[in-house]
Amino acid sequence: MILQFLFIQLTQGIITQTAGAFNEFVWNAPGFLCQNGFTKTGNINFQDSFANIPKIIIVPNVLDITPVFTNQIIVQIDIVSVTLTGFSIKITCPNNKVGTYQMRWFAIDDSRIEVINELNLNPIASKQYPIQNPNIKKAIVSILNFGYNGPFDVGLSVSELTSTHVTVNVNSANSNLIYLGYQVILGTEEVISYIDKVSSTSIYTSQIYPLQSNSYFVISFNNLGLNDADTLKLGVSISSTSTTINYQTQIWGPGTYAPNTLQSYWLKFNINQAYMAMECFTIRINKIFYRNSDQRPAFQLDIQEINQVFNTIGSDSIIVNESITLLNIHVYYKCPSNNKKVHSQMNKCNSCTGNNKIYNLNHYCHGSINSINIYAKYNAQSNNKELTITRTTNGITIIQTLRNKSTTQQEILLVEFLDI
Repeated sequence: MILQFLFIQLTQGIITQTAGAFNEFVWNAPGFLCQNGFTKTGNINFQDSFANIPKIIIVPNVLDITPVFTNQIIVQIDIVSVTLTGFSIKITCPNNKVGTYQMRWFAIDDSRIEVINELNLNPIASKQYPIQNPNIKKAIVSILNFGYNGPFDVGLSVSELTSTHVTVNVNSANSNLIYLGYQVILGTEEVISYIDKVSSTSIYTSQIYPLQSNSYFVISFNNLGLNDADTLKLGVSISSTSTTINYQTQIWGPGTYAPNTLQSYWLKFNINQAYMAMECFTIRINKIFYRNSDQRPAFQLDIQEINQVFNTIGSDSIIVNESITLLNIHVYYKCPSNNKKVHSQMNKCNSCTGNNKIYNLNHYCHGSINSINIYAKYNAQSNNKELTITRTTNGITIIQTLRNKSTTQQEILLVEFLDI
């Protein structure tokens, strides 16, 4: 009973997502005078602890920046640190005054979401980034901070998204833009749902959208500009009821409305769909005597559908395309003597336990047999499969990486070359 109580106490505070607003970089915050090299670090604490370091998404929703006269404007934003219980963010204003930089933030622990921070891009140019999850299908680019010395216009877009990388395209209308920071928010098909993209040159109210359960409503700047050297003022506020949500752009006092493009989307944080390991549904064993076995390798792994053969010691990571839902795997082993056996295990049933979960087989070398062939057929989901194939003198393993709420590895094939 005591152990059970301690377990509940240790686990009840773990969270997987949270969100909030940050209002310390605003004109009326005590001691905030962001100009001439001023810097300030703000600390955001989560209401509980994450099990893993979460991804942090930042969305500016109020900007108030003084005019450009004889100096340049630069707003520098840095995510200083992220821990299980909070994160720190720093603003720096090297030159003219930044009156307000207000933001919303989201923290999510999920392997189906990736966030790339490019907070200090200089020189400004398109850039390619590697991604970890090969099943990423959607991407949002969100402007966070910038620097300029006159009228400017900058737009960000994703020009390429593959299973291995994403490319961000920067469209800048003139050379007045001297500094740029942004985030790339990436998600699998079920994580990100695009809502709308609206370009405007004056204040407006968006459509009314039905609320989506277990999701955050996020609005990001894809494009931002300033037509003259006046004060840049722009705000975005959100209104919601029990069933609907919408947003409004705003401007206040003297100044110029900054032309912009806003991308709204749902960021889902509770997903029922899971990526599952490949399942072996049939095995055929062929034990044979090859007259020319001395001309064959000691072992060989052949995956027919991707036309790849492995017969040397080493390790390779491959991605099997989402269009392939049936894999034929052939393992060949040359018996060096009669005192050897081949032990094989194949993942058979993801939902089963115990002996029903795997095929567990043994095959023996003897005088009339010098070669053992294992032919295994696997069913696979229609997504990109991450496989790590490792070969040693003692056997072959195939590990599949599964990126769901957390990232796990599951063995789908093990073939061991053992002494009897």
